[in-house]
Amino acid sequence: MTVWDVPGQDHAVTALRTAVERDEVAHAWAFIGPTGVGQEAAGRWLAAALNCGSFTPPCGACDVCHRCLRGAYPALWEFVPTGAFHRVSDVREQWLRIASRSLSEGRYKVLRIVDADRMNDASANAFLKGLEEPPPRTVWLLDITDPDEMPDTILSRCRTVRFNAWRDDALDAEARRLGVTDDAERALAVRAAMGSPLQLRRLVGEQGLDDLRAHRAWLSLLREGGPGMAIVAARALDDEIKRRTAALKSAGKAELEELASHSADELPAGVVRQLNERAVRREREARVVTAQAALDDLAGWLRDCLVVGEGGAPLIHVDDADTARGDAAALGARNLIVALDMVLSTREALESNVGQGLTMEALFLQLSALAYR
Repeated sequence: MTVWDVPGQDHAVTALRTAVERDEVAHAWAFIGPTGVGQEAAGRWLAAALNCGSFTPPCGACDVCHRCLRGAYPALWEFVPTGAFHRVSDVREQWLRIASRSLSEGRYKVLRIVDADRMNDASANAFLKGLEEPPPRTVWLLDITDPDEMPDTILSRCRTVRFNAWRDDALDAEARRLGVTDDAERALAVRAAMGSPLQLRRLVGEQGLDDLRAHRAWLSLLREGGPGMAIVAARALDDEIKRRTAALKSAGKAELEELASHSADELPAGVVRQLNERAVRREREARVVTAQAALDDLAGWLRDCLVVGEGGAPLIHVDDADTARGDAAALGARNLIVALDMVLSTREALESNVGQGLTMEALFLQLSALAYR
């Protein structure tokens, strides 16, 4: 295994690696950049480097390194928002309590906050109190897409590291590594990923690009089949969400079994409860993320239809330009813009605790009213 393997993020890796080698690891880091371009891998390598027992950590080969890189090490925690924002109760009852707790294994706690810029004022103020008086041997990692959304009082206490969107050649190489051998399929995946390896991995998962093709076909489905197809589209998305959460459940069960295998005694009830709660939060987040990713695919299709309608060529879906022309001609520029606004508004609404199934059905019914003739 190549140590500090974080593709496309040489600058960030150099900053973290140098800090470890010089024993100058800050107590808080701001990872600023697009979502999912290497922050998770960088955070896990940092956790490995701070807890690996080799002479020049991280070795990448020991049990500690392997568990850190899988996200299954007890000194590594990754907090994701459970709705539109990180809740103040999560900050107080989970983040700060875990930060102040004694280590059961390892030398450093590494606590990563995914989408840290989704803290509201209350949660940010609660977190600031813990950041002002950091517990010893505790490192906070804040994933931040938009630093303008973060209070200066928090940012000023963090060391900043920039993460960049991936270039097409790096995405192409990653798609090859993931087993996409067909040139046309790989090119579509790279275009649709728009610089994000996280999106690329979603797009070329076990279903290949079938989900993307299903999402971009929604408009034609509604245009040709009318309101009745709204329920069909909503159910198809629900099936996709169930498929993805089932995979997460299996991963959570395997993580719990992995931790139990390294414990001489039965895992404490509190640890089991926390892991189960984290699994539930991840599944809840996965439901929202999956629906939002599907809407991103649909939004990309609508933008391509707008371009085609103005006489241009599709930017992403060059393999299905004829369908894009048909959708563009049927709706017209005005309705395409209205449809795009509906999709983006629905995407934002999913951040709140809305009924996801009903929200998606409502969107598809609205789209069918625009498209059906």
